[in-house]
Amino acid sequence: MKLLAKFTAVALAAGLLSGCASGPDHRVSDYLLCATAGGIVGGLVTGVIDDTDSDKVGIGIAAGAAVATLLCPEMGQPEAPACPMDAPEGATLDANGCAFDSDNDGVVDGLDHCPDTPAGVEVNMHGCPLDSDQDGVLDYKDLCPGTPIGTEVDADGCPKPGEKILSLNGVHFELNKAVLTPHAEGVLDHAVEVLKHTDNVIEVRVEGHTDSTGAEEYNQHLSQKRAEAVVHYLVSQGINGSHLIAVGMGENHPIATNDTAEGRAMNRRVDFVVSQ
Repeated sequence: MKLLAKFTAVALAAGLLSGCASGPDHRVSDYLLCATAGGIVGGLVTGVIDDTDSDKVGIGIAAGAAVATLLCPEMGQPEAPACPMDAPEGATLDANGCAFDSDNDGVVDGLDHCPDTPAGVEVNMHGCPLDSDQDGVLDYKDLCPGTPIGTEVDADGCPKPGEKILSLNGVHFELNKAVLTPHAEGVLDHAVEVLKHTDNVIEVRVEGHTDSTGAEEYNQHLSQKRAEAVVHYLVSQGINGSHLIAVGMGENHPIATNDTAEGRAMNRRVDFVVSQ
């Protein structure tokens, strides 16, 4: 029993020294347990071989403790957390080797061109807030979304004073023609009433827009003819033609995607820009 107590004391001392030398990343208690077990095994094996030589037994204890601490160096280390996603090339990594998204917009840091996007704001593939009407005012700040492209706007994304935008969806024409449908004439009747009650009209620019179906040159020509057809109808309803200017805008000023039927329908429109 005395010999076993000596074995244990020496093993504990060896384990303590090994644990302290291993640094703060490992728990000393784990190394003590590992070293003690190794020391006891080493001492017992040495004792079986020669239980009369205490020096050899001591060497066996120390050797067993040292070997045990080398065989289990990872004891006490916390398991690294699993990354929520595979890190794409170019992503900034945290201490665990995981890509992180500091503004939680779905685009990881390192690939995010706008890393400080406010929470909840819809972003594009580069992590930047959308500007759907391309007026220079981001969607989440834009009080007048859908402003026709090319319109001068203020800091809130609304047309500057002196311009009034009247955007008309539903002004449809016969297929591949500049002939208004009866429904389109009904929509334009509403515009006629607005224009009649708008004071000090200097100019009304009637802009015709198409979707992207067909050749660009053809769409440009068709939009001009359709804008002229709208002007002709307005004049027939009593609007002063000297104030009206027909402008074909073609397919180059969409307010929605041309990839869906709904988006193309929104892009086939007539905009009135009223200068006063």
